[in-house]
This record gives sequence, C-alpha cells and structure tokens, in this order.
Amino acid sequence: MKTIIFIDNYDSYRFLLQEELLEEGFEVITAKNIEEALLTLKGVKPDLLILDLSEKATREESFDKLKKQYPDIPWVGHSAYVECPCEFKKWINYYISKSPEIDGIRELVRSL
Repeated sequence: MKTIIFIDNYDSYRFLLQEELLEEGFEVITAKNIEEALLTLKGVKPDLLILDLSEKATREESFDKLKKQYPDIPWVGHSAYVECPCEFKKWINYYISKSPEIDGIRELVRSL
C-alpha cells in the first residue's frame, strides 16, 4: 500500500481528499501545515507528498526543512491557481489546481 502525506490548511478539504484516496487503497496521513507535518511525521516513509500552496501554510524555510526530510519522493503542489506559482516551482514536481471535483488529483496520484 502506498503512503501519501497530504498537507492542507482546510479541514474539510483535507478530510474529503483523505477519504477519496483511502477508498482508492492508499494510506493517507494528513497535516494542517508544514510545521505540523515536520513535528508529527518523523519516521514516516511516504511514497508521495501532496501540498497545499496557500500563503498561510507555506514559508520557504519550512519547505526546505520538509524537502530535506523527504528529498526523494514526488511532490504534488495543489492550489487554486491555474498554474503553479513561480516561487514554489523549485520544490514541486507536479502541480494540479484545486477543484470541487477531485478526479484530476485522483488520476495524478494513480499515475505516480
């Protein structure tokens, strides 16, 4: 079973995506922000990281710490922007816009 870390500051969206990915057969571990992930996910060896790119949830030093902890897994950036904001491109391997329909992210996760 593949393990996914999903970081998003919206409780309802985090719950929705977690439930959908659990139904797909993935183990999903969630956190509200990078700082929470760094504190609670030590020792977890994920296959994929999905990260909300909202301004509230992200700071450059936090990205660097998280990337140091998980350097060899794919990172999926996720936000309301149509394209990945330039300031996040150095950390993100894949990008998908947030949508009420989660088919796009489900398909991307399956393909990785």
